[in-house]
Amino acid sequence: MNGTNRTDLYQTWGLWGSAGVGLDTTERRLEHVERVFLRQDELQLPKLAPSLALNSSRSVEADQAIETARVARGLDRGCYQTLVGTASFFASGADLDAYVGRLAGLRASTWVLTFVPDSSPNLVADLAASTQSLVGWLRTIHSLSVRSRVIVQNCDFLGLLAAAAGADTVGSGWDRGMKVFDVGGYQVSTPTPRRPASYVTQKGLVAVLRRSIADDIQRLDSDVAEELRGGPMPGDDARQRLHHLRAIRDLVADVFRINDRRESVSILRGIYVSAKGNYDWLDKQIPSLISSTDKDTWLNHPLSALEGYAKAERIW
Repeated sequence: MNGTNRTDLYQTWGLWGSAGVGLDTTERRLEHVERVFLRQDELQLPKLAPSLALNSSRSVEADQAIETARVARGLDRGCYQTLVGTASFFASGADLDAYVGRLAGLRASTWVLTFVPDSSPNLVADLAASTQSLVGWLRTIHSLSVRSRVIVQNCDFLGLLAAAAGADTVGSGWDRGMKVFDVGGYQVSTPTPRRPASYVTQKGLVAVLRRSIADDIQRLDSDVAEELRGGPMPGDDARQRLHHLRAIRDLVADVFRINDRRESVSILRGIYVSAKGNYDWLDKQIPSLISSTDKDTWLNHPLSALEGYAKAERIW
């Protein structure tokens, strides 16, 4: 990935052979995949093929990713395959569809998808800023899930969209780097020390908002506040992490329907419509408590992407 230079820990794994670093030759691809699989064996993990972060579906790198996937399948027919794409990759329309068709031809048992945002100012807005990209991401999940299991990484609340499109597993986690794929996290830097802000997940708003907002809702109406959060107020950040992951897990379980995508989309749309009602109620009680940017981030942009995906796939 462009600009990534934080490779000290990565280099300790010895993943490249004598042919050198890169996936641009048959020898390099074979040496790399063999070493990746060896390390995964040592860790008793499922085999996951390596790949490249793609900016375009019509590029040398895209062809190299296909060839790498073929090498991996030749070494282990049951290995999981990888697709990593930027916003521009997933926004490429007909070119994306053609490329995904080539990927589907690999007949992988499982696909692991990662969306690489252009920037990462917060947990979701960077992904939600491009409805076209999100629609392409969802249509890719839809297509691959017809014959394969699909896992989506680093997506947090946007994983609800992925579950509606056919993904059965959503990647989130304890920290920001697990919730969104932040290229900046793989760059050497000397950030100014600062105290991190505290947040509270609001399940009924499908959002993660600052703790000060959660406190204001609590003072407004404690019963409504607990219903919006989906549980008691987490006493500290450690409890908030558990609260957040439970909310993600429960919502994904509500949305994912393996045999009926139309039902999944309808359920998720209902979650967003209900959330909109909650936002509207809060606006009447405390005007401007939640900013228009937050509403766009957590509600409006994801709902637009869901509707765009549903229309593209003729689900409604």
